[in-house]
Amino acid sequence: MTSRQIVESCAKLIREDHYEHEKIIGFLQRTADPYAISFLRQAILLKPRLDYLAYDDYGAYYKKCFWALRAIGTPDALAVIREFATSNETPLREQAMYRLCKIESGDK
Repeated sequence: MTSRQIVESCAKLIREDHYEHEKIIGFLQRTADPYAISFLRQAILLKPRLDYLAYDDYGAYYKKCFWALRAIGTPDALAVIREFATSNETPLREQAMYRLCKIESGDK
C-alpha cells in the first residue's frame, strides 16, 4: 500500500456520500499509519450523521474505529480513545472504556 492510498482513504472516510466507512476503517487498521488518527477521530464524530448505520445502536462502528486506533498504538492514537471514554453517548463511551481496559491489561 502506498501513502497515496492512505491519504485518499482518510479523505473518503470523513465524507458522507458513500457506504464504505467500515471497509475504510478496516484498511486503516491494517495499515496502522499515524496519519489516520485525526481522520478516525472525525469518523467517530461523523457516525451519528450516517443514516445507513442507524441500526448500529450497540457500538460496532465505534469498536472498529478503536481497533484501528489501537493498531496505530501511538500516544496520540490512545489519547483519542481516552477522549471518548468520557462521552455522553453510551455506546461510544462503553466501547472506548472497553478498549482502554484491554490496552491496560496488555490485550489488543
